[in-house]
Amino acid sequence: MENTIDTIFSNPVYIAIAGVLAIILVYAIIKKIIKLVFTIGVLLVLYAVYLNYTDQEVPQNLEELKESVSESVEKAKNVASESLEDVKESTKNIVEEKVEKKVNEVFGD
Repeated sequence: MENTIDTIFSNPVYIAIAGVLAIILVYAIIKKIIKLVFTIGVLLVLYAVYLNYTDQEVPQNLEELKESVSESVEKAKNVASESLEDVKESTKNIVEEKVEKKVNEVFGD
């Protein structure tokens, strides 16, 4: 490792190549950070539009935003849980009916 670093710093061409690679790396990292910030901003704007469209109060500060998002997530969890229970129950009923039909076919009624 030390030998590689000595080789790079001993030749100006290698220093230039390493500098260009470092600049490209920094540029790529900054570009990803900007994309992330932009995406989060768009999501927050869409969330505010959704809240406004559904006549809910749009959060005015960060604490209200956190509370609003956590309430929305909790509602989504409850709805998903209820839907899952309904699906389990209907699947159970369908399986019981099919088993009963097959038993009646095999053993004769």
